[in-house]
Amino acid sequence: MKALLLADFGAPYYPAIREEHPDLELVEAYSNEDILSKISDAEAVFGYLTDKQFQAAKNLKWIQTLDAGMEGLFNAVPEIADTDVLVTNARGAGAPMIGEHGVTLMLALARQLPRFWADKSNRKWDQDGALEVVEYLGNKTCGIIGLGKSGKEIGWRAKALGMTVIAVDEQPVDGDPIVEDVWGLSKLNDLLEQSDYVVVTAPYTAKNAGMIGEAELSRMKSSARLVVTSRGRLVDHDALVNALNSGGIAGAGLDTTVAEPLPADNELWDLPNVIITPHIAGNSEKAHLDERTVDIFAENLRRYVSGHPLINVVDKQLQY
Repeated sequence: MKALLLADFGAPYYPAIREEHPDLELVEAYSNEDILSKISDAEAVFGYLTDKQFQAAKNLKWIQTLDAGMEGLFNAVPEIADTDVLVTNARGAGAPMIGEHGVTLMLALARQLPRFWADKSNRKWDQDGALEVVEYLGNKTCGIIGLGKSGKEIGWRAKALGMTVIAVDEQPVDGDPIVEDVWGLSKLNDLLEQSDYVVVTAPYTAKNAGMIGEAELSRMKSSARLVVTSRGRLVDHDALVNALNSGGIAGAGLDTTVAEPLPADNELWDLPNVIITPHIAGNSEKAHLDERTVDIFAENLRRYVSGHPLINVVDKQLQY
């Protein structure tokens, strides 16, 4: 069996995989020309393909991608959805980091850290004013939209802080012991109405773009905050800006936005009740994330050669 290794960050880890599978032909290829010259007889690929590369892969049976989000592959190779090629992703590699980052955004909003950073810059000690705005998370409700691996990592951390955690998910999900209730998407409005912090961790597909729009934001408490760690396109940008400006919701913590990079003239930059981070929730020390991503491929490679079911299999019709 021949597997093409396209992820150059995996180079330090490939020798150990070769040692584990001495009978496999594990070939590194990093340039387009190199990939095209070697892919025709490859049975498996670790990385992403262009449409031209996919067309040249005459023997391809399995692709292991490098991220949890799948729009990159399906946008580049839309026809893959109608083939028998098995697709798996790296779902979970960045989940613990997303868990930390999501809760960090909630804590920063509750404890008003942007305000105090501004006060520090102005050498301003405003204890009386601060006492009126800081909040306690422990008696609040965290509502998670999309209880996958990242959602669960946020959920147990929120529960550890004393929060009540509820969730909705398109698929049946067992939330025990983290979540009080996991509902179907039909109860999204109930989650929005009950939550003090609404956390969006659902995967993006063309079908759920803008799923949090004006009507959904209007269901939220005026004291509630929205945290987005998966894809900014799940939230209608104009509706969010209007809700933040009008006091419809109290604030937002955004690791992802509709447009990335967020243009310098975008109105979100100027809103004092918004925290923005540049789509890094799933990242950490580079070697740590790289190793976790390669580990998922290595585990699936073991399963593939032994004929066992793979983990992180992507539903190509749902595209996640």
